[in-house]
Amino acid sequence: ARVFLYMPTHREYQGEFLPRLDLARVAEELGPDVTLLVRGHYFYSPSAQLEELRAGGRVLDVSGHPRVEELYLAADALITDYSSAMFDYAVLDRPLVILADDWDVYSAVRGTYFDLPAEPPGAVARTEDELVRLLRTEGWDNAATTALRTAFRRRFCEFDDGRAAERVVRRVFLGERGLLPVVPLDERPRVPSPSDVAALVEQA
Repeated sequence: ARVFLYMPTHREYQGEFLPRLDLARVAEELGPDVTLLVRGHYFYSPSAQLEELRAGGRVLDVSGHPRVEELYLAADALITDYSSAMFDYAVLDRPLVILADDWDVYSAVRGTYFDLPAEPPGAVARTEDELVRLLRTEGWDNAATTALRTAFRRRFCEFDDGRAAERVVRRVFLGERGLLPVVPLDERPRVPSPSDVAALVEQA
């Protein structure tokens, strides 16, 4: 069984949460062993479409869940577009999939810090069909996507070892001069994914 967390970002030109995926179709294509957790941006009101899909059981609207960190831990992979959630999720060193179907429009209207499709944290899909193919095969988690994620983490997660906020408080508010040493990426413990935990339970 797999759990994928879908978290698209806010778009100024979109007044309500309208998933860019046909979620019912994606769930059907991925099969009964996959659960889709869908979290709309907090700018948007609850989605009637997601409420209808929830009745089917394999698409769960988690937009109202109070702690997004718990959703990260519950997911085997994050599917997003241009949300900053990718930086938080990358700390877990789990697969990320980017759906960049409207990159040209979004980057022109909103602007971005870097060329995400050229420097992604994992696999990139330009269409819904491409996304489904990635998720049905090993395209979402393989040696190539691991290499992309490793490069992304080295660029953006160097100081996120669990004590970054403590360093800021000690330096800025307490005036301490010596900073706590940063744990290198390669030495940080890996958080088991839900699939890892399930496999261990089956073996026990």
